[in-house]
Amino acid sequence: MSRKSLPRETARALAPVVIPLVTRVVLPIVIESLRRRKFDPEKFLEDAREGLEKGLKKTRPQLDEVKEEVVERAGKLYGEARKQGEELLESLAARGAELAQGLAQSVGRPRRRRRFRLVYVFAIAAVAGVGVLLASRR
Repeated sequence: MSRKSLPRETARALAPVVIPLVTRVVLPIVIESLRRRKFDPEKFLEDAREGLEKGLKKTRPQLDEVKEEVVERAGKLYGEARKQGEELLESLAARGAELAQGLAQSVGRPRRRRRFRLVYVFAIAAVAGVGVLLASRR
């Protein structure tokens, strides 16, 4: 059987979880078992629970402070993003207006088409009709 190694990305993703687990759980168990030659899992779990409760009590006020700071920073980031978005929209609108104006100027006013108008047909027909009428009377 060939043994496959962990991909580099997987190892990097697991490192923040595995390293504290090894240093805070596995190493104390090994040290305790080597020291006493007998390991009491109930005692170890009780000690670990107490340590976690103490750590949680210490970090809770820090979490509240961090939460306020995060809310403040998020507000600033939102304001900055909104400002930059407005500037982007303004620049896009100005550029679009320039392009539209350039297109309108290039298209310009349509040229007047020269065509034979219907009025001339009626005038020629009237002159011809008058001529035929005059010629037929004589």
